[in-house]
Amino acid sequence: MNIITLLNQVKDGETVLPAIQRDFVWGTEKIVTLLDSIMRGYPVGIALLWETYAEIPYREFVKEYKPDGRHTFKDNNRRQKLRVVLDGQQRLQSLFVALYGSYDGQLLYFDLLSGRAGDDFSQQRFIFSFADESEVKEWNKASAETVALPAGKEDGSVPEHFVSVATLFGLGVSSRQKLRKDLVRSLGLNDDDELRVESNLARFDEVLTKNENLLKASVIDENLPSDSPERKSEADVLEIFVRINRQGSPLSRSDLIFSILKLRWKESAQALPDFVREINAGNSLYLDTDFVIRCLFAVSDLGTRFDLELLRSQSKVDLMRNNFRRCCQAIKSTIDFIVRDCWCQSSGVIGGDATLIPFVYYIFHQAKFQVPNSQTERVRKSFYLVGFTQPFSRYADSRLGAFLRQELKPLREKGDTSFPFERMMAWVKYWERVQNYGTELLQANHTLALHLIQKHTGAKVLYSNNAPEIDHIFPRSVLRDKEFDHSKIEHPANFWILAKGKNGNKSNKHPADYFADVPASEMKRAFIDPEMLDYRRYNSFLEQRGKAMLEAITKEIGLSQADFETEE
Repeated sequence: MNIITLLNQVKDGETVLPAIQRDFVWGTEKIVTLLDSIMRGYPVGIALLWETYAEIPYREFVKEYKPDGRHTFKDNNRRQKLRVVLDGQQRLQSLFVALYGSYDGQLLYFDLLSGRAGDDFSQQRFIFSFADESEVKEWNKASAETVALPAGKEDGSVPEHFVSVATLFGLGVSSRQKLRKDLVRSLGLNDDDELRVESNLARFDEVLTKNENLLKASVIDENLPSDSPERKSEADVLEIFVRINRQGSPLSRSDLIFSILKLRWKESAQALPDFVREINAGNSLYLDTDFVIRCLFAVSDLGTRFDLELLRSQSKVDLMRNNFRRCCQAIKSTIDFIVRDCWCQSSGVIGGDATLIPFVYYIFHQAKFQVPNSQTERVRKSFYLVGFTQPFSRYADSRLGAFLRQELKPLREKGDTSFPFERMMAWVKYWERVQNYGTELLQANHTLALHLIQKHTGAKVLYSNNAPEIDHIFPRSVLRDKEFDHSKIEHPANFWILAKGKNGNKSNKHPADYFADVPASEMKRAFIDPEMLDYRRYNSFLEQRGKAMLEAITKEIGLSQADFETEE
């Protein structure tokens, strides 16, 4: 089967994408490289298809691709014959967009005078480019003007002329001859260039419509009767898909989890992405589908590990589907709590979104998905405890699973609505070896400490130069020259948050000079005493500001040394 025959099946809706397939991710550079390979006659792999009459969710290939576009899924209710793509989606979608449609509003153009052999075989030889029509007119005009000048021929300028791929498809034999003659006349082409145009026009037709060895299609169950017992089941095809994508594919384990969910729980294909868009509106947490799936695993008491084997069971998928709406409510309530009661809008500041999962689990099992008034302080202190120590930024699967299974689940089964702050403290002390409330805690996550001190929620900024950056108050290079210990150079009291545009002007200025125009109110809020901005008083500066920061954070979030001394 040649490439155009395969793409015509895509265009006619006969070859489609199953819901288990992830989104199209190739950019224009990979697409034009694929076209260059095809024009060179290089094989570009095998597309694995499954011919089926099954009632499965699917979507058609996108002709006019937009990076932020949304998919529409269909069900094969009438049990028509379909060919669904199990492997090769990126290549087929790339070719469909390139040869029949557009990429983000731009058409694909081909330079008919490209194809010159070079010493570097890795470089693109046949030049394709996505562009606007006005751009291409300017390119062609500039090329014609350059080669028309005597200097253009003398300095080795190479003529070029871009034609849309859509135009090339519509050319018959006589139209091709006319195009070649027009280019010879308008660009003054020599014999070699004229031959190159003729060769490229013939090659374009050959590789796409005649050569059957460049992109091969392997079709499972091809031409078997619809009721044949030899046909593969949906479970067989899912297993094929999983095994293919475990072997060197860039698909992640979470991609595969989502793929299985989409096949066994059709509505998730649309419901999960829609929910992710909803929860990211109005904050800067940047939560993703992975986070939602982990929360679903957690509240369904399936752990938090992306375990493919669990989802081979339809009953476990049904359990997650039944919990989905309630889990969404718990996630939204958790976000509200950390934004409203913990004044945080960035999961990056607290060591990643895994930090939120124990609280989603807890709130999932509370009345009306709300933290009881009596537990607000305990939940807030627990949130900041894990935010500072970040125990779930690594080993998240095992640690989250242990805490949910051994601490939260037993309380829930007993009907106890309290949050186990003391037990979380014990786990954190065991995992992270943080035994005291002091500089050690701030050092573990000085970013969070500074956000609390300077009242930054972590929300995204609209103007790029206002993006918050954390930098040393006393320049690191100067402190090194003065032979201060690394622990003192990187002490949390030697950092503060400032805007990107201002940070770029800081360089190695003496702190007294740099802070000279900073308002006294801002200095006071950040606990920076102008009288202490002296290298001779650096140790005293650290001690004084560190103590003030700790006292302010204690007042803000309620954590104290007494909490670390509590044993259970």
